[in-house]
Amino acid sequence: MTTIEDKMRLFSKIIHDKVNEEKKERLVAFSKEAEKKINVEKEKIQKLRLSLQRETQKKSIIKANAIVSKEKLAKQKEILSLKEKLIKDALECVRERLVEFVRSPEYKPYLISNLQKTLKAVDKGHYIIILVKRDYEKFQNEIGDIIKGYSDYNFEIKISEDDFIGGHMLKDLEGKYKIDNSIYSALIDSTEIIGVRVMEMLA
Repeated sequence: MTTIEDKMRLFSKIIHDKVNEEKKERLVAFSKEAEKKINVEKEKIQKLRLSLQRETQKKSIIKANAIVSKEKLAKQKEILSLKEKLIKDALECVRERLVEFVRSPEYKPYLISNLQKTLKAVDKGHYIIILVKRDYEKFQNEIGDIIKGYSDYNFEIKISEDDFIGGHMLKDLEGKYKIDNSIYSALIDSTEIIGVRVMEMLA
């Protein structure tokens, strides 16, 4: 005969087994859910790690490019500075040689010949011949003899306030027409040629 105690023990066992079964099911479900969440977090961490790696690489590349660009710019500035110095030195050397030339015996026929070519090239009219003071004082007679050959023209002599080394300039009274055969003008015109030569040297 089944007693109340037997029934209680059986009932307790049933409840215990039921609780254990539910506990196991919950533990399994919890374990699966926890594993799922862990995997999701692992995936997020992996993505973040890859993203950080790409960002680090990107920053490294940007930094490297910035360093290269800076070096290139510094090199270009260095070359430009060297170019300007070489051109300046070359122009100064040419200027010194031109100053020596205007003091040499060969300068007189050069000045007279160029002045004659200029006067032959202009139409009749009123013109101003511009000379540096030392040339006019040194070659005043020769210049006067040239002008006498153009009796139908009206030529005035003017001393330049600027020292253009040598040579001459000619302009009309209105200043609309001007011929610049000065030595300084020839020096400035040579700047581009000198610049090209210097760049060829630096290439």
